[in-house]
Amino acid sequence: MMDAARSRRLTGRDQPLPTPVELRAGPVTALLDGPDLRHVQAGGVELVQRVYVAVRDAPWNTIPATFDEWHRNISPDRFRITFRAHHRYEAIAFDWDGIIEGSPDGVIHYTMDGACHGVFAYSKIGFNVHHALDGSVGRPYLATTDGGSLAGILPDAIDPQRIVDGTLSGMFAPYSEIAIEVVDGLEAVVSLEGDLLELQDHRNWTDANFKSYGTPLALGFPFDSTDGQRIRQVLTISARGEIPAPAPAADPIIRLAAVPGGPLPLIGLGSPHRDAGLTERERALLLEVRPAHLRVDVALRDDGWRTAIRRGMAEATALGSAVELALAVDDTQGDALAALAVELRSGSAPVARVLVYQASDGFSAMLSLTPASLVRLVRQHLEPVTGPVAFAGGTNQNFSDINRDRPSDPVLTGLCFSISPTVHAADDASIVENQVGAGEVVRMARSFSGDRAICVSP
Repeated sequence: MMDAARSRRLTGRDQPLPTPVELRAGPVTALLDGPDLRHVQAGGVELVQRVYVAVRDAPWNTIPATFDEWHRNISPDRFRITFRAHHRYEAIAFDWDGIIEGSPDGVIHYTMDGACHGVFAYSKIGFNVHHALDGSVGRPYLATTDGGSLAGILPDAIDPQRIVDGTLSGMFAPYSEIAIEVVDGLEAVVSLEGDLLELQDHRNWTDANFKSYGTPLALGFPFDSTDGQRIRQVLTISARGEIPAPAPAADPIIRLAAVPGGPLPLIGLGSPHRDAGLTERERALLLEVRPAHLRVDVALRDDGWRTAIRRGMAEATALGSAVELALAVDDTQGDALAALAVELRSGSAPVARVLVYQASDGFSAMLSLTPASLVRLVRQHLEPVTGPVAFAGGTNQNFSDINRDRPSDPVLTGLCFSISPTVHAADDASIVENQVGAGEVVRMARSFSGDRAICVSP
């Protein structure tokens, strides 16, 4: 067993996570990772990347579960796993029984049978299925909807999450079954009883997959539970077509090559959100790193914005870095922008770029691109001080916000958005898988940004 010191070095934890359990349903294999299924494969071809049940509250926070009463019956060509799950957070109280069964014919059934305790608001209770990009992008699909069969090709370009009549929606109509031809001649078939699925391009949030999920966003949310309300769903995964013979395992190969397309972008860090400045130890360590810039967040409607910009400018000066000014502003703050220009003129650190965000009260799934009129107002006041740096509009949230509202006004000379591999999951496997998503969103942004600077921050 790995000792605690080695585990901390490798994983950041005193004890390593349990090793996933290998399962086999005839020609189909899967890994049982806690209550989740990962890497469901047939003949070495991945049918589904991940299957899990999610409970999300009204603001869209994922409510974790505790699990007990585990029973595992695993044979060479079949398996049956049972357990109980308990979700508790504030008013949310939801318990469910899980049954995961695999049979020799290569079919896997995952049952979630639960009950709500009390009355609470929730945005989602149900299954999520990740379809890996390798078996999805450019591949044919056939979905069974209430209106009949729907066929198409999953896109290479990141499909925007649409807003229809003020409601978020999926890529196409909700469905009870979807078959994706993951390789020529072999379809991964996913169906759901007890609800409908909807598809979204998860790359909008830096996840490296497409996601089938229930309940459809198009129905609106949040929902209100009733005491004793039953929620039961049965997800089925199977393969249809010719399963290839598994290829022999090969030793992994790591290749080091020059970065194509020129030098790496300049990399900076965020200035800490606290009243005290950097400690001497922090400053000494950062001097070793030499960040190209410090991101300094300034919300002009906050009384302490002058303190924030002065502290950020001083920290950047001490490190020999420029300032990336992340400005939350609205169209009534012309006087505050004039005062900010005075502060910038008296500062000793250069401004590398200005990221302009529309002031908001927190996360919103309906947020869109910074209005061009707001960027124009900021440029009017600050450009005489900063000089011809990029004035970027975009979002302080996810790429999804600008993918459905792409820039057209030339007043935006940059495009800004955030990326994170942990938007939907923070486990080690998901973080590694989602690294591909970072490159996907930058590639997509470049496809419609023209010659504007692309600023990935934070």
